[in-house]
Amino acid sequence: MMSQKGSVHEPEAELLTAEDAIEDSMRLRAWLRQRKEPVVSLQVPLWALLDAIDHLPPDELRQVARRADERLVAEGSV
Repeated sequence: MMSQKGSVHEPEAELLTAEDAIEDSMRLRAWLRQRKEPVVSLQVPLWALLDAIDHLPPDELRQVARRADERLVAEGSV
C-alpha cells in the first residue's frame, strides 16, 4: 500500500467511537427498512413454491420458516 504523507482529507475531523459507528449503522438499517419501494406482485402457483421449499438446504429452509413466522405474527395470525 502506498503511503500519502501530508495528504489528510480532514485532519481536524473528530473520529467516531465504536458506539457511534454502531448507532449510525442501526439508524441506516432502520431507514433502509422504512423506504417506500414499489411492490411487484409475483404470481407463483402454490405447488411451485412448495416444490421449491422441498429442495432447500436446511439453513435456507430455517430462513424461510423464520420469515413465515414473522409474517404470521405481523398479520396477527399467531
